[in-house]
Amino acid sequence: MTENPRNERVRSLERGLEIIEFLSRRTRSSLADLRQATGYSNATLLRLLASLQHRGWVRRNIVEGQYELSHSIGKVLGENARAHPLAELAGPILLDLKGRRTGLPSDLNAVTGPGRIEIIESTRLRGPMAPTRTALGIRPSMVLSAHGRAILAFSPEPVAEKHLESLKNFAGKEELRMIEGGFLATEIADTRKRGFGLREAAYWQAPFDPGPELGAMAVPIISSSGVHGSISILWMVDDMNIDEVLAFGCLDDLQKAARRVAEVLDRERIKAPDILSAQTLPGNR
Repeated sequence: MTENPRNERVRSLERGLEIIEFLSRRTRSSLADLRQATGYSNATLLRLLASLQHRGWVRRNIVEGQYELSHSIGKVLGENARAHPLAELAGPILLDLKGRRTGLPSDLNAVTGPGRIEIIESTRLRGPMAPTRTALGIRPSMVLSAHGRAILAFSPEPVAEKHLESLKNFAGKEELRMIEGGFLATEIADTRKRGFGLREAAYWQAPFDPGPELGAMAVPIISSSGVHGSISILWMVDDMNIDEVLAFGCLDDLQKAARRVAEVLDRERIKAPDILSAQTLPGNR
């Protein structure tokens, strides 16, 4: 005897809610995490997750294929349970950027507070051809990274000053030397002139990152409300240099992608972080 269709729908709803409850307690979860937590088969989970993604409750990130609650569900389950709105809205644009010209990977970076930024999405896909380990969750230096330099260069002066004021509370010795010795100010001026930030040579190299040395250029994402973050393009230093990257038209692609993201943020009424009103916190990045 077949089960009543109504009962089947109720069971599916219960299973879907179980997934939502589990994801609300985690930042991100893999299919294996969900299988272990719920006891459901991969086929059942994939079917339920597809429905939740279609309805806008769950998203699957690009770089690791992990699941998290969508920003679009509002504040039902709390801020910390949701995807970052920038990651959710910019994801398709990031994938489109990787498909252009060279296929070079990109990182999406968000401003999270005074002097603080974080990689929230990436197209550094895993595998033998991936340039290095995945970047998701890394908090780059605002002094040494292409992202940080792009954000400082194109933020309004009071906002940039607030970032620098906060940075002095937790920056490393090399970063402080660059700030206090005037090197960063010179680099920021150069960044404004050329239109993009460049990563400091050997930044994030061993012992922090055992992969090949990467070059990176980044441009800011600026909506009508301010600077939200930045998008970068990365390349292996042994294979390419900045002049070759520029010759491929990567800067134009990067700037167009940043403008597209900014337009979506404005359309969805997502405001840039209010850095001037944010509290400057001590401690490690």
